[in-house]
Amino acid sequence: MSSRRAERLLSGAGAKLIYPATALSVWLVGLIFLLVLLVWIKTVFQQTIMDELRSDLDLFLNRNRSRLFGSSLYAPLAEPAIPGDFSFIRVIHQGEYLFFSAGTESDFDHRRLARLDPKLDGCWLRLDDNKESEQDKRYNIISLAPDDNTVIQAGRPDRFYYRLYRKLNSIFMFAGAGWLVLALLLTYLSFRLSQKPLRDLHAVLTEIQDDPEKQLDPALAPSSHYRDIFTQINRIIGQNRHLVKELQDGLDHLAHDLRTPMTRLRSVAEYGLQAGRDTHKLQEALSDCLEESHRVLAMLDIMMSVAEAESGTMKLNQEDFELKPQIEEILHLYEYLAEEEGITITAAIGDNLIINGDRTRLSQVWANLTDNGIKYNRKNGRLAIEAEPAPDGLQVSFTDTGIGISEQERPRIWERLYRGDRSRSRQGLGLGLNYVKAVVDAHGGSIEVASTLNQGSRFSVFLPRGPATDV
Repeated sequence: MSSRRAERLLSGAGAKLIYPATALSVWLVGLIFLLVLLVWIKTVFQQTIMDELRSDLDLFLNRNRSRLFGSSLYAPLAEPAIPGDFSFIRVIHQGEYLFFSAGTESDFDHRRLARLDPKLDGCWLRLDDNKESEQDKRYNIISLAPDDNTVIQAGRPDRFYYRLYRKLNSIFMFAGAGWLVLALLLTYLSFRLSQKPLRDLHAVLTEIQDDPEKQLDPALAPSSHYRDIFTQINRIIGQNRHLVKELQDGLDHLAHDLRTPMTRLRSVAEYGLQAGRDTHKLQEALSDCLEESHRVLAMLDIMMSVAEAESGTMKLNQEDFELKPQIEEILHLYEYLAEEEGITITAAIGDNLIINGDRTRLSQVWANLTDNGIKYNRKNGRLAIEAEPAPDGLQVSFTDTGIGISEQERPRIWERLYRGDRSRSRQGLGLGLNYVKAVVDAHGGSIEVASTLNQGSRFSVFLPRGPATDV
């Protein structure tokens, strides 16, 4: 069953049908059991009746065999009395008919008995055509063929088993109706008991909503299945709290970083309004406005790219290209910034290092790492970029002599919008390393950092060998 079908079943009309459908199923199972039991009782009764008939008739035949199967069917019998409470015994031998009747009983038509099928036998048969008779008397009849020329047929009214079966049949009908009520009650109680853990879970979740530090205790779960559910819910609660905290911190950082360009944008606009008809001042104000708006849009574009990367929807246009020209292009863009900061950049990259990946995304990775290596470096520091083949891939490292990263901050530098205390004085959103890691992960690679406080950091990027990579 798909999740969409399960949702339809557990919501709306589907949820309302679960209870009556379950009760009906339980009732049908019980009803089938009662019917099978009734059929079994009927079979046992009839088998017992036929065994008794056969035994009594065999006794009669054994005592009168010589005369019944002699030359004349009408010879006197040794024991003319009918044994076993038979109402009648009919003998058909070589075209001759002999009929024995018990006493003067006349509750059935002897002419009808004479017309009975000689092979007819069975239990609880009607010999009276009047179905509206107040006495619903049933007969048990047995028919035997001792030889090819003789048929012995005997019958007697049923005085016990049929009435007992009718009573049991009535009892079972009332039991079926009572079982329906019981099935409804049992199903209702089962649903209530099965939903009790959910009601308890709802109450606990309500308490957790008011207490931001509280979580579910798996030890209180009624079964291993609920224990697994509690564990998953705790994991989701922890993730949500982490995301909320991260969002709150991110909004604080974002407000801090956007305040400067937005304030400058407003100041430039006010300056332009005061320029009057001075075309030069108006053009200068418009130019500054465009620059600041471009900076704001760049921040928003980075945030959207990070969200795309973290959601797993990042599309990679992978191709084979040489690494060295790409990094040299990045260094050319940052050479003026490096000169202003007095940073010396060295690059040791071979000429034949081919990489398979998204050229634009990886260019942003190198640009972010280069920008961080300059921005968080010390005055007149160094930034060394190295690339070398690695087992099943390629490794690119960026080593700076900057402020370093403390051991407490190191695990959090990959988080979205996180900025260390010492990096807040520098412009940025705290999205660079988060985006770098997302792009590297999307390529199936990994990134690691080794850092010593106030001595520098080394970022190492490993990218796996693509389908056509040759290093």
